[in-house]
Amino acid sequence: MPKTKKSFSLKVIKTKQGQLVLFVVLVFWGCATNIYQEMATSSPDFLVSLEDSLLQTQPSSAIISSIVFAHKTLGQEARDSEKYENAIGHYSSALKLSPNDTVSIYNILMIQGHILYRSGKKDKLWDAIQSYNNAAIVLENLGEPHYYIGKSYHKISDKDFDLIIESYDRALDLELSPKLKGATIEARKNAMLREKKLKDFWK
Repeated sequence: MPKTKKSFSLKVIKTKQGQLVLFVVLVFWGCATNIYQEMATSSPDFLVSLEDSLLQTQPSSAIISSIVFAHKTLGQEARDSEKYENAIGHYSSALKLSPNDTVSIYNILMIQGHILYRSGKKDKLWDAIQSYNNAAIVLENLGEPHYYIGKSYHKISDKDFDLIIESYDRALDLELSPKLKGATIEARKNAMLREKKLKDFWK
């Protein structure tokens, strides 16, 4: 029984010869948008390697959206591994094809904030807070920027309890991953304990 387009698997394409065959297939199967979508999910690095050729031969909306998705996937992987320059490169490439992509804009702002935060310098920490604030404006439902705003305030001065705790409270009012929610709760608890100890000391 002949294979249908749906049974086509990208995972078996390993060799250069196989990749060339796949590229030819993609050119002739331009209408099969699910092929590009599957590749963006299962082999984003390979799809990105074909980006220039695909955009030159048939820059359809399906191809563009799939390449954007692939760049965002690779950008997230790089960000998770703290390979920030690589991550910014992928998100910037996604923005060239989709200038209003809020996920890419958000992640670039967050990464810029992380780079500034890493320096530990007071002026850079204020810049980091500004970058996190801008990210919070882009995706207002996410609590992640506010968590890092709280961490930045803490690094500037661990006695600015109002600013620190307020930032953590704001983060907890919004969407957080389970891991980040736990970190926020713990950070808020520690800030509250430090505040209590300081008040008790001056009684």
